[in-house]
Amino acid sequence: MKLFEAEGKQLLKRYGVMVPQGWLKDDVPSDVNFPVVAKTQVLTGGRGKTGGIQVISDKRAMDRNISSLMQKNIKGEKVRDIYIEETVKYKREIYLSIMMDRTKRSPLIIASASGGVDIEETPQENIILVPVNSLLGLETYITKKIAIFLDVDLNKMEYLLNRLYELFIDEKAELVEINPLFVDVEDNLVAGDAKVVLSENDTRKSEHLLFTRNTEGFEERCKALKAGGVEIGGDVAIVASGAGLGMATLDIVSYFGGTANSLIDLQGHVIHDLNGAKRLIQEIKKTSPKSFLFNFYFQVASCKVLAEAIKSELGNGDVPVVVRMKGVDQEEAGNDLKLFPNIFITDNLKEACETALLYTKEVQ
Repeated sequence: MKLFEAEGKQLLKRYGVMVPQGWLKDDVPSDVNFPVVAKTQVLTGGRGKTGGIQVISDKRAMDRNISSLMQKNIKGEKVRDIYIEETVKYKREIYLSIMMDRTKRSPLIIASASGGVDIEETPQENIILVPVNSLLGLETYITKKIAIFLDVDLNKMEYLLNRLYELFIDEKAELVEINPLFVDVEDNLVAGDAKVVLSENDTRKSEHLLFTRNTEGFEERCKALKAGGVEIGGDVAIVASGAGLGMATLDIVSYFGGTANSLIDLQGHVIHDLNGAKRLIQEIKKTSPKSFLFNFYFQVASCKVLAEAIKSELGNGDVPVVVRMKGVDQEEAGNDLKLFPNIFITDNLKEACETALLYTKEVQ
């Protein structure tokens, strides 16, 4: 379950991470210090590129901009609230995240000296990936390695990483991402944004919610179509038959330096229902992925149903599509899809992931 930024910031603060002072729109104090930043609260990624984040200089402008922002529709999702945050005087923006590496069944820390931009657009030499041994936990050499790579204060990075790792483990998180992470004028590390995804198995996750969930969010819309889905905010929309295959695909994409736009688990009903499969692809398209990566293996259902949905919704489109499929009617379904210039078919998972990432660079 993905948290709204305000919820993620609340959780970070609870664990001792420095965050800018912020309030939901109805709770802003009269003596707030301007300028402030107004941020639409949506679960969809890319709100900054669609005008969903604005800097506000005074009270009159704040009232006007809040009204305007509340009317926005961010990639098909209505705005739930506006989060008002005091600005931070900073020297640099960097990137820091902890995610679960499903292949190794252990946490993976990703850091970059280039923050405030999509991590997938960052040159590989500016990114460091450091796996964490689940049995040994966050060892001192890891924080030192990352602090040196990012050229930040060692003690402050050690404190921050320990707080984030504690949150990641205690809250059964799948992703904790801060982008940008500000290095302020006093060299403090301040979370400029918060993307937190909690495990569906975390029975305590409702404690962190400021907003009720409804069918407006991506996750809920997928669930209504009998599929599992989570929006991550990167480049590649990964659609797989089963959570295990999906996570394996996500790990390979991450290994090659890519990021997932979303991860969708094709559960039972939707793989037999052509209209349902079409509607699911339509929902994924609203998240604006730079490429689609389908990886499915059907032992009972026909591959032709999903292939027909892909052909109908994505064939001859602007978004590149990579399909790796095995199972019933595999050859016939593949032959149909090969007729479309934007669809690439392969049996090799490594090639599928690499091709999907290559396509994302062509769609910059």
